[in-house]
This record gives sequence, structure tokens and C-alpha cells, in this order.
Amino acid sequence: MARPRGRIKTARVTVNLEVQAYSALQTIADHEDAPVAQVARRAIMDFLAREDARLRQPVLPLSGSSVRQSAEESG
Repeated sequence: MARPRGRIKTARVTVNLEVQAYSALQTIADHEDAPVAQVARRAIMDFLAREDARLRQPVLPLSGSSVRQSAEESG
């Protein structure tokens, strides 16, 4: 997966990782013959896409649980 080219604005971020997490990124990068930064960018973009989809889903109340809890708290 190549880095996007063109007029895309970027921001530089410094992230401190545990040694095990960095080692795992390095292993993936070596396997894909890619820089660690590229693997990290892809992981972050995948995470953001999942979170965006999760946040867009409507929150449905559990049936009756909020009603029971309110009754117990007031009485």
C-alpha cells in the first residue's frame, strides 16, 4: 500500500510504544517489505474507519433496563 501522493495535508505525530508492540510492527513491516511508519499509518487508518462506523450506528436502549434502574434508584 503506497503512501498517498499529492496535496494531502499531513500532521506529524510521535507515539511511544511498548517494546513488544514496536517489535510486532517491525515484524509486519519486514514481512511486507515496508517501513514501520507505513504499517503504523495503515493500522491507524483502519482503526479510525472502524471507530467511525461504530460511532455512526444508532444506540438502541436495552428493553426495560433503564426503566428498572430508575425505579430502583428512586424507591
